[in-house]
Amino acid sequence: MDYTFDNFCGRDPSHLIEVAEFKNCRLTAPTAEAFLAMCKAAQQDGIDLAPASSFRDFDRQLKIWNEKYMGDRTVLDNHGQPVNIGQLTGIEAAYAILYWSALPGFSRHHWGTDLDVYSPALMPENYELQLVAAEYDKDGIFHPLTQWLDQNMEKFGFYRPFTDDARVRVGSELWHISYRSEAEKFLPFVTRKNIEDLIRSSPIAGKYCLLNMVDELYDDYIINETNKDQHFNT
Repeated sequence: MDYTFDNFCGRDPSHLIEVAEFKNCRLTAPTAEAFLAMCKAAQQDGIDLAPASSFRDFDRQLKIWNEKYMGDRTVLDNHGQPVNIGQLTGIEAAYAILYWSALPGFSRHHWGTDLDVYSPALMPENYELQLVAAEYDKDGIFHPLTQWLDQNMEKFGFYRPFTDDARVRVGSELWHISYRSEAEKFLPFVTRKNIEDLIRSSPIAGKYCLLNMVDELYDDYIINETNKDQHFNT
């Protein structure tokens, strides 16, 4: 399927299907097929694999960004601790948000190729899912899922786009997986012009700071010329 720029930036979800096996899960058809096959294999190995988040549209990402920039939603630092956005300059606030959240229009969750995953069966009663490193690391409740994905996800075409990499200025997300062959089809839409146009045309908080950061956004947060699918925030 040939995808459009509106598919890429989350404004047109017509390229997606509803995955009936899960509530509120929309993916491209090839991604859904691969993910369901991986879920079945995980189940056979005693691992309950499910999506916590899949497609997210442009307006939802814009709302997340604006609430964080205005201090109405918690922003976490690289140690998982809350940041006082009100004490930061506009550019510093943008940096803080970009560590865990994508610029609206440039989230991989717009594409329908990426998911945040978890294991409901591993959650204690009344546990509230957080999607933080402590849940997926060695002593975390989802560590068995992390281990299973480490050993098996590539067999089904999935990988983690956010890992501990010195070149990457975004957080490591063990819960975020991407269906590589489909995700790569969206990369041609990643240009400096598209970044600038989306910022100019959107009611995004910090607009003028961001317009002065376009080159940096492209080079350090959106794309990496040596590994083009490693640099998209969630």
